[in-house]
Amino acid sequence: MVWGGGVGWRLSTGGSFPRAGLWLGVTGGLMGVWGPPTVAYLTARNTPKADQMRVQGVIYGAGSVALLGAHLGSGVLRAETLPFSIVMILPALAGMWIGGQVSDRIDQTAFRRATLFVLLLAGANLIRRAIM
Repeated sequence: MVWGGGVGWRLSTGGSFPRAGLWLGVTGGLMGVWGPPTVAYLTARNTPKADQMRVQGVIYGAGSVALLGAHLGSGVLRAETLPFSIVMILPALAGMWIGGQVSDRIDQTAFRRATLFVLLLAGANLIRRAIM
């Protein structure tokens, strides 16, 4: 960690790009959740917002293909559940469109703060679920 210019501190990957990426990959694999570690890593690398969205799109797109295969193999995705899954694509696309509109209108600092706030909420929710 390093002190960020201004208030607070920032996680810094420094010169250990492969090591930090490996660590986040391992912890994501152990948790079964790659979203927050990926976002934390890209934020720590000070990745520009357009690049961050592009990288996340590739990672989550590849993960979705693997998840589709797993759901087909496990029987979660079948003829009875497929219509609901298809319908749920519409709100996902709407959310992506809204997010794109918002991110286009805010600067890099506001984007970073919003990202960190969402990570804080997600982490707090995980703690809440573990306690209850």
